[in-house]
Amino acid sequence: MPRIDAAQKIAWSVLLVVAAGCGGNESQFPPNRVYLKKQELAAQIELTERQRHDIEETLQYLFGTADEPQVPRLDGVELSQVLQLDKLQAAAGPVSSDQAGRHYGLYRKHCAHCHGLSGDGAGPSAVFLDPYPRDFRRGIFKYKATPGGLAPPTDDDLIQAIRNGNPGSAMPSFALLTDDEIESLVCYVKYLAIRGEVERALIFEAIDQLEDEYDRLIDLSLRKRDEEKFEAQIRPILALVRGVVQRWHDAPGEVTPVPPPPANWDSPEAIRRGRDLFAGKVANCAKCHGLTGRGDGENVDYDDWAREIVDPQNPAAVKPYLARGALAPRLARPRNLAHGLYRGGSRPEDLYRRIVNGIAGTPMPAIPLRPADAKPEDQRLTPADVWHVVVYVLWLAETPEVAVDQQPTSSAGSTASYSGRRCYGLYWPGMGNG
Repeated sequence: MPRIDAAQKIAWSVLLVVAAGCGGNESQFPPNRVYLKKQELAAQIELTERQRHDIEETLQYLFGTADEPQVPRLDGVELSQVLQLDKLQAAAGPVSSDQAGRHYGLYRKHCAHCHGLSGDGAGPSAVFLDPYPRDFRRGIFKYKATPGGLAPPTDDDLIQAIRNGNPGSAMPSFALLTDDEIESLVCYVKYLAIRGEVERALIFEAIDQLEDEYDRLIDLSLRKRDEEKFEAQIRPILALVRGVVQRWHDAPGEVTPVPPPPANWDSPEAIRRGRDLFAGKVANCAKCHGLTGRGDGENVDYDDWAREIVDPQNPAAVKPYLARGALAPRLARPRNLAHGLYRGGSRPEDLYRRIVNGIAGTPMPAIPLRPADAKPEDQRLTPADVWHVVVYVLWLAETPEVAVDQQPTSSAGSTASYSGRRCYGLYWPGMGNG
């Protein structure tokens, strides 16, 4: 097969986007056929057409359609702090504007050609992009201020991602959008993520609970025929939705704190300390990123989106998922830190959180910090250690020709402070301003 260069990829992407109309006239979200097949193969059963339709109808009952989204009615959670209907309506539906100049259909105009109508990350141009666009439906976001894989991002995390783009990927900056437009897109991304998480949960519950082809998870026609029976069926589903929404509601309170850096955090001595930690057994950054941070370590792994459908021992196992719209799995490549392109933010505090939190959904693990009351033999990193790793990572970008045995100094080659700090906008008292 002839090689497709970058210009051809862009041209094909444009043609596909035009042909697909960015999802222009579609009102129904496509079902998650890949996850359904995954669960069916695992359980060695297959849902009937009616059982699959019940799931799709329930999602529409809860969340509306791609043209007319709605917010599920829930008790016990402050839903208005997570999803606002007016913002959803601005982002949803076909692209249009009114006489006052307000724009609608923002998601289809700016996002759907890569991320897909349902947020599945498989829009018409996605196959040409590396890395693939994010699949929102798992509720897992790589670059965020909150820890682990279960804590969702904050609104500010998503605002920064949309406004600044994602350096080193096809995700551009949307800084020209107004604050209201960006906030509407943030709300819609959360909506797609919550809807996608609920869809996966309903598929799992249907596969797990339904005993035969006549059994049903829920019968929405009972709303008119038997309200009491309908309430009994919908109650556990609403509890499921409430749990998903509650995590998003709680996310701002789970932001990982970033302590001030230690004195002389950017000195040559601190950089050397960071290099030793980078290569050491505790942080163990060099395992994947390589001793000089070029991403040439030994790691060969997939992110969670690909790992869900790939079996390294059986390459043919991916075929049923590809037939249902999955993108061909690709290995997760560690970042080449010498490039100085940091997805998810290049401020020192962004890198600090990336080290402490890890990158959700990827092989990049979190680094547990040593508690204040730890015993002397505890080898876990302190916050000061993390800062030393941060400054070493920044130093690598300023010293692209670094050798494995090179002794770190400042960019001026002396004992002066690390000069690269002037670029990153993080200042604490005593740090100076470069």
